Amino acid sequence: MKISVNWLQDFIPSFAPDIPSFVDQLTYSGLEVEGIETTTLPDDKVLVGHVLSVAQHPDADRLKMCMVDVGQDEPLQIVCGAPNVATGMKVPVATIGAKLTTASGESFTIKKSKLRGQRSFGMICAADELGLPGGHDGVMELDPEAVTGALFASCLQADTVLDIAVTPNRPDVLSHFGVAREVAGTEQVVRPSAPTLSFAPSSTLIELADRDACPYYSGVVIRGIKVAESPLWLRDRLESIGLKPKNNIVDITNYILHAFGQPLHAFDLAALEGPGVRVRTDIDRELQVLNQEICRLRPGMAVICDHEKPLAVAGVMGGFDSAVTVSTTDILLESAWFEPASVRKTAKQLGLSTDASYRYERGVDPRGVIPAAEYAVMLILELAGGEVVESAVAGGLPGDPAPVMFRPSRARDILGCDIDDEDMVAMLSFIGFAPLERSDAGILFSVPSFRFDVEQEIDLVEEVARLKGYDTIEASGRMVASYPQARSFPEHFPDFLRALMAGLQFREVLTNPLMTKREAGLFSEKTVAPLNPISEGLEVLRPSLVPAILKVVGHNIRHGNRDLQLFEVANSFEESNGRNDTDNPLQDYLERETLALVVTGSRYPVNWSHKPEQVDFYDLKGAVEMLLDKLNLLDKSALNIYNDNTLSIEVRLDDGKESPVFQAGRIMIMPEEVLKEFDIDQPVFAAELDVDVLARCYKRDVVYQSPSKYPVVQRDLSFQVPERVTAHDLLGCIGSCDELIRNVTVFDLFERKMDDGTTEKSVAVAMYLGDNRATLKDEQINSIISKVVARVESELGAVIRQA
Repeated sequence: MKISVNWLQDFIPSFAPDIPSFVDQLTYSGLEVEGIETTTLPDDKVLVGHVLSVAQHPDADRLKMCMVDVGQDEPLQIVCGAPNVATGMKVPVATIGAKLTTASGESFTIKKSKLRGQRSFGMICAADELGLPGGHDGVMELDPEAVTGALFASCLQADTVLDIAVTPNRPDVLSHFGVAREVAGTEQVVRPSAPTLSFAPSSTLIELADRDACPYYSGVVIRGIKVAESPLWLRDRLESIGLKPKNNIVDITNYILHAFGQPLHAFDLAALEGPGVRVRTDIDRELQVLNQEICRLRPGMAVICDHEKPLAVAGVMGGFDSAVTVSTTDILLESAWFEPASVRKTAKQLGLSTDASYRYERGVDPRGVIPAAEYAVMLILELAGGEVVESAVAGGLPGDPAPVMFRPSRARDILGCDIDDEDMVAMLSFIGFAPLERSDAGILFSVPSFRFDVEQEIDLVEEVARLKGYDTIEASGRMVASYPQARSFPEHFPDFLRALMAGLQFREVLTNPLMTKREAGLFSEKTVAPLNPISEGLEVLRPSLVPAILKVVGHNIRHGNRDLQLFEVANSFEESNGRNDTDNPLQDYLERETLALVVTGSRYPVNWSHKPEQVDFYDLKGAVEMLLDKLNLLDKSALNIYNDNTLSIEVRLDDGKESPVFQAGRIMIMPEEVLKEFDIDQPVFAAELDVDVLARCYKRDVVYQSPSKYPVVQRDLSFQVPERVTAHDLLGCIGSCDELIRNVTVFDLFERKMDDGTTEKSVAVAMYLGDNRATLKDEQINSIISKVVARVESELGAVIRQA
């Protein structure tokens, strides 16, 4: 937002700041100054000229011969090509030797010259030729009261324009009046007065069909106006902040917006069908707006309509057909308060951002609606004439912000510095917070209507710190803080996972949570689409982290980087299995925090000492097991075959065999058809783990168990098993038979196709037995083996293979 220092003086008459100090004051108070533009006054040889006569150039249709009085002994003959130069005008004249610098930075010196055979002794200047804001479509016309022959610089006011960055929570300073209030305080700011208007409740001029989108709307009908060019002072104000003047009516609405922060809009009354306007949210048709763009209006968008058609997008932009033109004689002036969320949503959906929507969507002062309309009407009557025929209002103002209790002692504790109670009260009163009552509990402050961002005590503490000046608050040797009696470890589990994965030589990537529907559909059918997609390529939220990482893999491969170990910790989103009947729409969706791992390419860097080897499924399986081991979950985990390409990961909550079991994730061999979608021509292996499950089952404490001093006994068994039984099923069944079975591993597998088409399968396992209390005896060992054989046969249909 651009702020003119000269414009601020309209509200603070005695304001004459030292610019560097003023910039520091604004920055330290939270309004960061991002740029400074200072007006450069023209050369002293640029004088005020009075055009005495204008005649046609004898040899050029587009040139004119002008005689101009610049206060010297003789008038100057100047050849001019501007279409608007006319007898009697007061204009800036660059005399011989004047050095000019244009707005684009180009410099040149005025010399005697001949134009198509006629001598010219100077130049009548346009605004941009003097480095001033304004166009090049004609010479600059000065005030008729300007003194002929005077320095042109005396007609100008040197100005400084500041480009200020305003945070979203401070819409109250999105105007010159708002900044003046911050600088001088609410009591010292002068607000120009205007005659009051009698606003009567109306059902004919204004109809609010949706009071949620537009709680408060005022309209003033003015007839008999004359649309013309704005006076110099108004044009100067707008041009100083980079706005191009259009006509007196439009310029007044822009002036009010940037002066007081209240957007206004003027409708050409002749373009309206019916007696007035309606604010509706049920329109489904197209509207051509002021920038001549065609906008598709949808139900839910607040629209200003007459009795037949839409006229404007409420709070965003007016319509082209109802705009004020030079032929307009009657207008309806709108000043309203629109619900910020409604304007924000509409502007986003339409892709329109205007000065009005920028303010409305952040929140304008509802109590400034009527004063802004009254001041605008006063200017319109003064500059365009006319008569107020009707002024009406519909709806009601929202309630004032609730009072806030403030404890000075608490503020001192938080800020770590000593500020007197009365100094704090004076600071807050300076910007409009009035003390209502004092008690032992603290001081109750009223909150002004333009500061609806202030809701809690900490907000007032922040205001005190801001007004005190962050640069003046010294570091304190004491700090008031409280800590919980117990602290969890790790403090933030996802960051703990990131550290572990970095330790396992994986590189973290950060991907966009939005992707194409086609990419997401490869991993889930329950995709979630945002209401207003950013672009065609960002249509749905990711149901899995894997597709986005595959895009990263494909990008790296295309750039020659084929050996990758990547991970990401982020949220994925899916629709729930069924719609809920509750009032909370978020329950219709599932949001999970997930850890995704991807490996592809060579197992080791290229080296002369060994042949290149490609990673395979077991490299990723080993990485997942190493992670589970570092989380103390490996002995509570099981990897089960889900299908030919996927292992599912299960984790028990506790060590007990009856403990709840959670699905923790999966390890996958990515199918070739999926890899082709991402332009990947080499095998890729991926895993996804549920971060919530890992965090729930993770326990920091490790129970130490000393190694047994008694020998471990190994027994080998060979089972002939049915074709449907997996080795994983067999190992699980054997391991659960007796507590003395320490471990079971497969050391041989034999398969043979039979004549009847079935497969004969034999699995040989090594079973390790041990007891921490004594050496195992043969009777105990044989008993355990018998128990194993019986249980395997009864549960899996497997039998001991006879030699």
